[in-house]
Amino acid sequence: MVDITERAAQAVTFHSEGKLAEAEEAYRAVLAERPDYPAVLHNLGVLLASSDRVEDAITEFQNAVAVDPDYEPALWSGAKALQQAGRYEEAAEAYGRVIAIEPEHYGAQLALAKLWLRLGKRDRAMDFFARTMDLRRGQNRAGNTDPSLTSTTKAKLLHDIDQFRYLATQKRDSERVDSMARAYEFAMKRIDWPDDDNAVVELSPEQLALFGESYNYPNFIADAAELPLGTVNPQLAATEISRTFEIETPGITWFDDLLTDEALARLQRYLLSSTVWFDFSHIGGFLAAYLEDGLACPLLLQIADDVREKFPDILGDYPLTQAWAFKGLTGTKPIDTHADDAVVSLNFWVTPDSANLTPGQGGLEIYTVPPPEDWVVKDYGQDKAAIRTFLTGQEDQKITIPYGENCAVIFDSRLFHGSDAPNFTAGYENYRINITMLFGTR
Repeated sequence: MVDITERAAQAVTFHSEGKLAEAEEAYRAVLAERPDYPAVLHNLGVLLASSDRVEDAITEFQNAVAVDPDYEPALWSGAKALQQAGRYEEAAEAYGRVIAIEPEHYGAQLALAKLWLRLGKRDRAMDFFARTMDLRRGQNRAGNTDPSLTSTTKAKLLHDIDQFRYLATQKRDSERVDSMARAYEFAMKRIDWPDDDNAVVELSPEQLALFGESYNYPNFIADAAELPLGTVNPQLAATEISRTFEIETPGITWFDDLLTDEALARLQRYLLSSTVWFDFSHIGGFLAAYLEDGLACPLLLQIADDVREKFPDILGDYPLTQAWAFKGLTGTKPIDTHADDAVVSLNFWVTPDSANLTPGQGGLEIYTVPPPEDWVVKDYGQDKAAIRTFLTGQEDQKITIPYGENCAVIFDSRLFHGSDAPNFTAGYENYRINITMLFGTR
C-alpha cells in the first residue's frame, strides 16, 4: 500500500497541474484515513477557495488550526478566505493571530492595514501601514531583498540631494541633512554612471556603505495630522459633479479646488519634506511612493474618507484599496496609457501651477471607450501592446484634462488613461506630483 505521505504528495501534484477534481478526491481520501493532517486540510481549503467554495474552505482551514493552533499557513489562508467571504471582523482577528505567531509577516500587516481602512478605522490602519514601512524600509528591513535597497539611478540620487538641501532651508536638522547631502554627492562620484540618468545601477557593498545606511530609508517624516474641520472643499458642487460622472461624460468627471487651502498646504509639506520617494523603477523618469511604503499618513487617509463622503453617488461604499504619488523628474517621458485595478479612481495634482511650463498640458488623457468586460488589468507596462492595439483608431474617444494644482479627476478605473510628459520648471519644489487613489475591487 502506498504510504499516506506519498498519497498526500500525489494530491499536491494533481493540484499544481490544475487537475482539481483529482486533487480534491485525493485530499479527501487521505483525510478519510487521517483526518488530523493539517497540511492536507490546508491544501484542500486552498483548492476549495479557488473554486469559489469559500465557506467550505474556511471550514477546512479551521479544522487545520484545530489540529495545530500555530499552523501559520492555515491561519493566513483562513484569514484571506474570511475576508473574501465578507466576514471582515473575523478576518481581522485571524490576521492578528498570524502576526502573533510571525510578527514580521508582511502580508498580514498589509492586509490588516487595508482591512481597517475598509472598516472605517483610520487610526488602526495607520498603525499597520507604519509597520509595513518599517519592515520594508526601517530598522527591521534586515533580510529585505527589494532591489530598490541595493540599486539606484542618477536621477534618483540627484533628487535625494535636492531634497536634503530643501530640508536644510526649512531648518529641519540642518547640520545633519547638509552632511547627508555631502555624503550623497561624494558617493555619486564613486559610481560609474550610464548615459541615461534613469538607468538602474547596482550598488556594490562598498558604494552602499558611503550612504551610511541612509539610502532609501525614512530619514525624515513630516507631520501630516488630520484636520478637525475636514479636508475637502465644502463649496464643491457635489451634485453637479456627480451628474457629470453619471450622465454628461459617463464614467469621468473633473473639477478644480478639491482640497481646502489648509489641507493642500499640509499635504504639499508632507510630500516635500518626507523622504518616502523610494521607488524609481516602476516608470522611467518618475519616483513613486505607496501607502504601505511611506505615503500613508493620517491626513491622506482622511482625504480619502472625506472624498467618499462628499461623493456618495460615485464612490458609495467602495473602500480605499491603494494610493500612490508619482513625482516627475524629467520632461522626456509621459506616464503611458494603462488601466487601474479598481472600481473608481481619483487623481489630483498638488504642484503649484506656476511650475508648469506648458499651461493647458501636463494633465491626464482618458479614453472614453471601455475595454471588454473580460479584460484583465495587468501591472503597468505588461500590456502596452494590447492597449495600443485596442485603442487604434480611437483618438476621437479621448478626453484631455489639463494640469491644474488641486484639480481632481474621478473616473471609472477600467478606462485607459495616461499623461503628458511633465514639462515643469527646474527646482526641487517644482517637480510635478500627482496623487492617485483607488476605491473598490472588481
